[in-house]
Amino acid sequence: MKWIARLILSLFALVAVACAGGEEATQPTDEETAEIYAAVIRQIYTEDDTFGGTLQPSTLYILGTTDDRAGDPQIGEANPAEIPGPVRESVTALLADLPAEIVWVETQDEVPLEADTGTVAEGGAQVTLGNVTPQDDGAVHVPASIYVANLAAGGQTYVLEEVDGAWTITGNTGTEWIS
Repeated sequence: MKWIARLILSLFALVAVACAGGEEATQPTDEETAEIYAAVIRQIYTEDDTFGGTLQPSTLYILGTTDDRAGDPQIGEANPAEIPGPVRESVTALLADLPAEIVWVETQDEVPLEADTGTVAEGGAQVTLGNVTPQDDGAVHVPASIYVANLAAGGQTYVLEEVDGAWTITGNTGTEWIS
């Protein structure tokens, strides 16, 4: 009789695992995170700069601490996390073909602004990245924003999937904002 109870318990456990969806989404490696962030920054630089892709800032000041509010300023938690040095170095290398200098800064206060206008100095732009959040389907979500000036900023949460071995933006989700 005990073996029947064990069999039923085992079957119940298998059904519970199957109903839970199996494996949980796993956090990407540092190398994957760098590839994901580079894809998002490239998208912001080439298309989502709030100028229809024509801005081409001379310098991109990238905040070294994540802020999930970049994609939606109305959410309550920033969930800050430091972007590790090796990830920053890889992102910079992956973006070496852009005609912009990549400068990592620790805080927004380090981004040089024109005193009279609040515009990022010398034709630059600030990029804020959120955390890479894996989804159960293998995609990841990454909030990100660009700031050029007080009325020249925007952000959204990007959806990326690995396509033919490369992390590719396949859409966005949630709020998309512009000022």
